[in-house]
Amino acid sequence: MCAWYQLSGTARLRRCPEVDAVLDELRDLKGDEFEVVTTDVDPGTIDLTFRGDSEFTDEGADELDERLASLGRHATEPAVFTGEYDGELRVIPLDPADWSPAAPAGIPILGTVR
Repeated sequence: MCAWYQLSGTARLRRCPEVDAVLDELRDLKGDEFEVVTTDVDPGTIDLTFRGDSEFTDEGADELDERLASLGRHATEPAVFTGEYDGELRVIPLDPADWSPAAPAGIPILGTVR
């Protein structure tokens, strides 16, 4: 079953070969139906604007969401892509904190200082 998927959002990303590969995949995904625009912010950092709409299967919509979410590890700040698929809200958060290594165990408290 196919349904219409409308999606848009912006994110600030560190530019690297992984990001460029995902952006190329997004550009190839549905041709002219989705717009993938990047703007250089400073050396090594870009702003991504992604927007458009097209027909997708459930699996295709999930794949698009996963590609966008994979950019989270390269985000310099939290961002959100939002859209509507088959009448339901879709939210794809990009949060660099989700990709950070686990924090080391805390320092044990040995006593209370008054």
